[in-house]
Amino acid sequence: MSLFVLSLVLFSALMHAGWNLFVKQSPDRLVTMATLDLVSGVIGIVALPFLPIPHPESWPYLFVSVILHLGYQLFLVKAYVYGDLGQVYPIARGTSPLLLGFVSVFWLGEGLSTKMMFAIGLITLGIFSLMFRGKIFFGHTLRPVFYALGTGSFIAAYTLTDGLGVRFSGNAASYVLWLMALECWPLLGITLYRRKRTLLSSLRQNWKFAVPGGMLSVSAYGIVVWAMQHSPIALVSAIRESSVVIAALMSIWILKEETTAKHLIAVAMVAAGVILTRI
Repeated sequence: MSLFVLSLVLFSALMHAGWNLFVKQSPDRLVTMATLDLVSGVIGIVALPFLPIPHPESWPYLFVSVILHLGYQLFLVKAYVYGDLGQVYPIARGTSPLLLGFVSVFWLGEGLSTKMMFAIGLITLGIFSLMFRGKIFFGHTLRPVFYALGTGSFIAAYTLTDGLGVRFSGNAASYVLWLMALECWPLLGITLYRRKRTLLSSLRQNWKFAVPGGMLSVSAYGIVVWAMQHSPIALVSAIRESSVVIAALMSIWILKEETTAKHLIAVAMVAAGVILTRI
């Protein structure tokens, strides 16, 4: 993996942690998620006339990805309803590299060197260590853990689907923007059905936050999908999960969540795994 690709994926991690913080802090997370998704969809729709249509071979992957993203969004909203950022985010993001590592090697036949496998393992171990943060993990019910694990499974599924789909699309930007243009409608429909008045009020009051949040969401995932064209899927996914480190720092500095030496060690493990990918 080149330094340029690595830098872009790390920047994507920063943007991803940022919009998750925005969703967590909002009073109505379903409305906020739908608002961000609507902004992403509008950006995608506006950009579509200027980009080529993805190759027909990629459309089945696009439609499957829309369904998987809807599951991801609904599970993430529920996870943040019941759990904290410092609990939910590490569990949700930590399951993806582990699942994708096995799938990429044993199903897709992608070759990963021993060093790269060790880097993925180190990052994953550090991420899972972050979820065992004393009272944050044991002081709550298992509901946030269940929804966070479900979220992580959807992440692995749509990451794999999009990683394959973009390779058939002929253009990574087209694939991402078509995905954003399509995926907003199912969640918007569900939210309109459940909270029509709240959604409209949120659009009026929070558009200054929703617009940059939606742009962060589009840019963050678009960078990752593009990177998958140039590096192994599992490796890109693992480096992207360094967003857990950023989210952990945000939970400490912004949300004032408690931290421990064990927590800091886990953060260092993730950072070491990312550095190892460049050695």
